[in-house]
Amino acid sequence: MKYLIPMLALLVAAPTLAQDERLSPSEIFLKTFDANNDDKVSRDEYVKPQAQQIEKQFEYMDKNGDGLVDAGEAEAFAEEMRQHMQKSGESKP
Repeated sequence: MKYLIPMLALLVAAPTLAQDERLSPSEIFLKTFDANNDDKVSRDEYVKPQAQQIEKQFEYMDKNGDGLVDAGEAEAFAEEMRQHMQKSGESKP
């Protein structure tokens, strides 16, 4: 589970980057996470985008804005994800 967000980030970025520029997996990794373009990825460069995405997801789930996700909000989010996955599966040829 701790690798889910980084893998999703690479899965989202990889097809676009690889298609446009024919990059290797390591080049895709660097282009995705190397914010200062020094050809190295620091811990902060790697973690910060993921933390921001997790914060956005939490804020999205917290429908009443009280800083807590209760069982109802979690179930509503889970149902939304199930519906999204079903639609994604149906739209494929």
